[in-house]
Amino acid sequence: MAAASLSGPVPKQNILELQNGRGNKIPSSVLLLQMCRQNKEVKQLHSQLIISGLIRRPPNAARLLESYVGVSETDDALLLFKSSIQSPDTFAYNVMIRGLILSKRPKGSLLLYEQLLSEGLVPDSHTYTFVLKACSHLKAILQGKQVHAQIIKIGIGPNTHVCSSLISMYSYAGSMESARQVLDEYYEDNNDICPLNSMITGYMNEGLVEKAEEIFDTMENKDTATWSAMLSGYTKNGMHDVALVTFQKMMNYRVPLNESSLVCTLSACGALGALDQGRWIHTYIINKREIVMSANLGTALVDVYAKCGCIEFSYQLFKNMPQRDVVTWGVIISGFATHGQAKKCFQLFDEMIASGVEPNGVIFVAILSACSHAGQVGQGCHYFNQMVYQFGIRPSIEHFGCMVDLLGRAGRLAEAEQVILSMPEEPNSIVLGALLNACRIHNDVERGRYLFKRLINLEPSPDRYKLAASLFANNGEGYEIKKLVKDEDLVARCGLSNIQVDGVVHEFMVSDIANNRARDIYEALGGLVDQ
Repeated sequence: MAAASLSGPVPKQNILELQNGRGNKIPSSVLLLQMCRQNKEVKQLHSQLIISGLIRRPPNAARLLESYVGVSETDDALLLFKSSIQSPDTFAYNVMIRGLILSKRPKGSLLLYEQLLSEGLVPDSHTYTFVLKACSHLKAILQGKQVHAQIIKIGIGPNTHVCSSLISMYSYAGSMESARQVLDEYYEDNNDICPLNSMITGYMNEGLVEKAEEIFDTMENKDTATWSAMLSGYTKNGMHDVALVTFQKMMNYRVPLNESSLVCTLSACGALGALDQGRWIHTYIINKREIVMSANLGTALVDVYAKCGCIEFSYQLFKNMPQRDVVTWGVIISGFATHGQAKKCFQLFDEMIASGVEPNGVIFVAILSACSHAGQVGQGCHYFNQMVYQFGIRPSIEHFGCMVDLLGRAGRLAEAEQVILSMPEEPNSIVLGALLNACRIHNDVERGRYLFKRLINLEPSPDRYKLAASLFANNGEGYEIKKLVKDEDLVARCGLSNIQVDGVVHEFMVSDIANNRARDIYEALGGLVDQ
């Protein structure tokens, strides 16, 4: 029976016949639940199980719970768990703990775990795996250590999933020595790949790239997850060119690609402006039937085209996506904001709200940035207030920075300064730098001098000195600051850009003549390189 056949009503007698069918080792109700792919199908079977009275027969209620979690209906699962399962066993608790983790409610998972213990039930390896994941998400190392102690006390033997979860828990909390100790103890008698993959991810998250590479290079067996961990690590650490080289090695070794490896590689393509590589991956995804175009993968494609300058094509992909989440909306709004199309950002924001998707802080950073670059002060204030009072989002330092930049560019320096004073946390160099730049634009020397003193105490960057020199030049103070930069041997950072030509990514900066195609580049721009 195909899952599609569940779209119509399932008669009560059919369930009874299947339940009593000859030769069925697995109860037919469980088989039907396993076929469900949509919430309405699960609810339909739920109703029939109640009507037939089979809801009380093990293991129907627990399997129904599992089906609700499987279709991402955690609230329905939680209601069933609390109302219809009178004495939940360890399996039911495990399903619910996992469901809460999947719905990003790790605190609820830990509370259920405590409830399981208080009921006198004995956790199994699945319980510990899920609970340790909850500790990882919360970076709750104290709770994680308690769980680790319970595992040792109960005497659960070496288990690859428990070991991997322990390593992840310690890694996410930044305790790499403890993570390594777990790995070393486990590998006295085992040779599984999963714990090594977790260790690679932990090292990469902490920026310890060389240690991750050391494990990777010494591994005799590597699976897709191993390579994906390296790709993800390189992109997180800004090593996008190395990520693309690693991806090419994956292809050469014919390692099967999964969603994670494709998303990470597309992220690297976007950062490098490697449009040809991004297009190749797009074609690969289309031609491989086994690869499902999920919201995550579709969002990565929308992002890479937007970052590579193909905003209209990016938008077409966005419109054709069957599934779009808040991250997808954030990517396309950020794309149009980067391309200076503020009105399109506002339109997309309204469409997102109308579709029932609630914005998050990232969405508002993109919207406020668009307002800033377009000089839309009124719109910016409107969206900031909407974020705080309508959606209850606490402004982050990025939101305050956008507002300072917005007001500063418009010449409303006193208001921008008031925004900084109203911040619940100390402003960082980016926020203060935005106001200093506004002082330079509008020639507010006095306010700029005060900001400059704060900035050099916070971050004595040569770029700040150059900005201040530009502001104070008209006041006869520029020379002294330039001399200070020279005396302190401060070298200003040049902006670095990437462009892909004939499949090769080139890096260049202002006045760069080191590239062997420098002459061609400058001739194309209408100038000649001095001999």
